[in-house]
Amino acid sequence: MLAIALLSISCSNDTDTTLTSQQKAIENYLKNSHNPRLIEEISIPESMDEQPAFYTHWALNVFRYIATYYDEDRESKPAIQRGTTFDIRYTAYTFKSGAPTLNDMFATNDQAKIDELYRGYDDENIWSSEPMRITLGNQDLVSGLERALEGCREGDKVEIYLTFDEAYGKSYIGMVPSKSAVMWDIEILEVL
Repeated sequence: MLAIALLSISCSNDTDTTLTSQQKAIENYLKNSHNPRLIEEISIPESMDEQPAFYTHWALNVFRYIATYYDEDRESKPAIQRGTTFDIRYTAYTFKSGAPTLNDMFATNDQAKIDELYRGYDDENIWSSEPMRITLGNQDLVSGLERALEGCREGDKVEIYLTFDEAYGKSYIGMVPSKSAVMWDIEILEVL
């Protein structure tokens, strides 16, 4: 019994360490290496910039940056809420610590990314470039993506970073290893 209890504690500590490490890596990237460098949303009042680039986070496990946040006509476009159906173009990457590269990509429907991936190969493309249709709240997506997409608007270009517990957890999904942080680069094409 003691061995089982110790193993359980060890696994829990490993999970906590992985989670903390991913949180710190995402925040460090957004604040220091991301282009543009971002500040936390709560720091906007202290910013000297009129329109500071910022990220929002939920419980340090879901991070969102809306590149189009200050677009002039953004507020007049339809917003995503629970039950809203919308189409997206996306590229998904595993996230380690820096800007994701083509080698980190595990899914996309962006034709430019597909072309880049298959450049120089005669292999048949297995990915579709059709927009992905989602209804928010229908469990089409992992919970972290659902949370981060709510409140976005048609035309938004959004980056979403998820620690493993808000993404695929301890499961090994396709090309995504167990306990992987992920980054989704999403363009909301149309809100229906």
